[in-house]
Amino acid sequence: MIKHNSHIKELIDADFSLDILCKKAIDLDKDKIKSMIYSTQQNDNSVYVAYHNTFNSKSGLYSRLKSYKEFLKEDIDNYVDKFNEIENGARMYFHQEMTVGYFIDLYISFLHRKFENHQDKNSLVMINENGRKL
Repeated sequence: MIKHNSHIKELIDADFSLDILCKKAIDLDKDKIKSMIYSTQQNDNSVYVAYHNTFNSKSGLYSRLKSYKEFLKEDIDNYVDKFNEIENGARMYFHQEMTVGYFIDLYISFLHRKFENHQDKNSLVMINENGRKL
């Protein structure tokens, strides 16, 4: 189980400069932001994802959906595609422009929720290539 606020450690471990994290996200190229988000996550070729509800109680295995790398790339693309919506929310709630650090940290938080809260529809689990939960 991932501990609460571990997303902050992931952001710190990425070792981005404070200057880049405090920069307005709107001023940074979207592909650069995608690569920064991707670099905060482990990229292990032996990790796959599965929907939590695909667990087979007889075999004790999950049905593999896709590799974690493939999932991350698609998920990050979808998240960055919602940039304007997220930026408008940040401006409305915080009354300031969204920073790169906030945008990346928010993604990491959303990612953790997908794997931590199995009451959510389409929640995910990490599995090995055979379907066993990691």
